[in-house]
Amino acid sequence: MAERDYNFKDVVLMEWGDITLKHLKTDIEHFTVFDKKLNPDFVTDLEKQVTQAYKDGGDILNITQLQEKTELVKKTMQECRTYFKHLKYWVLDVFPSQNAIQRQFGIGRFKDVTKNQLKMISYLEGLTETIQQHYTALETAEVPAELLKQPSVLAETLRNANIEQEQKKGTRTIDTEKRVDQLNALYHVLQKINAAADTVFEEVPAKRNLYRPPYKNKKKVVNEEEE
Repeated sequence: MAERDYNFKDVVLMEWGDITLKHLKTDIEHFTVFDKKLNPDFVTDLEKQVTQAYKDGGDILNITQLQEKTELVKKTMQECRTYFKHLKYWVLDVFPSQNAIQRQFGIGRFKDVTKNQLKMISYLEGLTETIQQHYTALETAEVPAELLKQPSVLAETLRNANIEQEQKKGTRTIDTEKRVDQLNALYHVLQKINAAADTVFEEVPAKRNLYRPPYKNKKKVVNEEEE
């Protein structure tokens, strides 16, 4: 995963970019005399970089979308727990004292099944076969038909929700790396301007200080996508 080349929060970098841009627009002629590449076109490109950094919004969109996918998984998992509660009643009613059959339906091991969605999907897929195996006894006991059909529906819903969640995790990682690369590029441009200011305003300390980077904290700074 891409790492930041700076040791302060993204928002601080963007603020530094804004401040530098403001001063650079006023002082650009001085910089151009020193380095012809530091010209109005350079200022325009910097402005685009700073604007893009703000538009990306610190991974907020990706975080929100991932939260939505995670909530869908949680919701479906809860629906599976509710379903098992209803099914358990009928299994105990139809197969009293038949521990082996009860265990086939998940009684006595369902707590372990609920630990994660992959175990739940596996349970539901197996449950469909178990219901078919004992379908005659369940039908004779007048177990609601919809209850007997539900495992396959829940399994498909949970599988799709899980796939979407994992895909979003993957795309978020890619998006985050792209964003970090863009922010690093902005940082290096600002450092270039800062280095140039050291010569351009070497006899004007007050002006020179306007381009200095923010204070660097020695401690690791946690940005939004790392939280």
